[in-house]
Amino acid sequence: MFDISDKAQTIEGFGVSGAWWSQAVGGWTNDKRNQIINLLFDQDVGIGLSIYRYNIGAGSGEEISDPWRRTESFEVEKGIYNWSHDGNAKRVLKEIHRKGVQNFVAFANSPTARMTKSGLVTGEENGKSNLKEDRYEDFAVYLVDVINHLIKDEGIPITYLSPINEPQWDWRREKGQEGCHYTPDECVKLLKTLQNKIEQQSVKDVKVSAIEAGEWKTAQEYIDPIFTDNKLMTALTNFDAHSYWSEPGDKIKIANYMNKNYPSIKLNMSEWTEMQQKRDYGMDSALVLANTIHDDLTLANVSSWQYWIAVSKYDFHDGLIYTNEGTEDVEVTKRLWAMGNYSKFIRPGAKRIKLSEEPDSLKTSLFYDETIQQLIYVVINNDENKLCVPIKFNHFTYMEVFETSESNNLTNVYQGEIKEYFNVKPESVTTFIMMFE
Repeated sequence: MFDISDKAQTIEGFGVSGAWWSQAVGGWTNDKRNQIINLLFDQDVGIGLSIYRYNIGAGSGEEISDPWRRTESFEVEKGIYNWSHDGNAKRVLKEIHRKGVQNFVAFANSPTARMTKSGLVTGEENGKSNLKEDRYEDFAVYLVDVINHLIKDEGIPITYLSPINEPQWDWRREKGQEGCHYTPDECVKLLKTLQNKIEQQSVKDVKVSAIEAGEWKTAQEYIDPIFTDNKLMTALTNFDAHSYWSEPGDKIKIANYMNKNYPSIKLNMSEWTEMQQKRDYGMDSALVLANTIHDDLTLANVSSWQYWIAVSKYDFHDGLIYTNEGTEDVEVTKRLWAMGNYSKFIRPGAKRIKLSEEPDSLKTSLFYDETIQQLIYVVINNDENKLCVPIKFNHFTYMEVFETSESNNLTNVYQGEIKEYFNVKPESVTTFIMMFE
């Protein structure tokens, strides 16, 4: 069934974005804000996320009708900053760091308004590039100044700086959120400008992350211009894509292309949520999430998997947690616990083990954490009937089983000696932890 030496990618972690909720939740009462943070990042009561994405806001945004989608910029004018801005979101950022998280991605969706052709942060009138030709340097300086502040003054260990988000799309005012289109050549120009600025300022241990492609199937037009550039081919370590509107074949195609042409470059899945109207608290949406994680890990071989909006006030299949406008309600979904079947147990540094076969009607993935000598086996049962899973891990003597289903929320449903077979519930996600007693 498997060979423990047949390792695939090393897992960097699982995470979530702070966009569209942290600037609101950061102003909640301490107990309610801590409840949210614990559900997301605590390894005992929550799902133990290990990556957090902090949004470097472009500010302004008066044209954005939804206040949750507006951000505060630190920039007052060129080279002058007010570091008290974005206080609520920074409060959340710092409290997440105090939970022990060490991997932080700082990302930007748009340059500030003074740098844009339209004077807006929502995009150019016709959906073309909105960054002025003579403002690439200014944008790079702004981003580096912000992460220097976060690192030196706030004590946040920024790991990656991501200046571009979904460059394929025709961002414009009507879309109601920050965004900026870039052509492949414009991406190369901005990434090189930013990398040069990081090197000039000797910003240690921060890597440029790119390009947050909006989907897998159209990502390839950006790959070659970036990774054939002499500067970027040695500076960049990963390529980030979003799993929106993507089929398994799209992911396999990009993974194979990268492995053949740029084998040293890791793939990350840096944003996804189910694009469906109406709220869903149950297992239907949780299974969509789990299947997406499974495909991204096993077909695209991503090293990290990062969810979009952690807390949502919207009527959509999006938040891991829902709240309601004008309240501090905390309404937990099955999506949260299904993601926890991965994030809580597959810790940074674990390696995926290739499986030679899968039991019928099940999706399975296997990981080995050498540090603690544990095998982590995640099983998705999409069937409406319970199914029997063979447990062929004879070298281990003890196992714990955690289940997310209609009746359980990442609940420990078994602990004891290794069994030869285990029944998994209908429409469930189950994590088996194998260890030595």
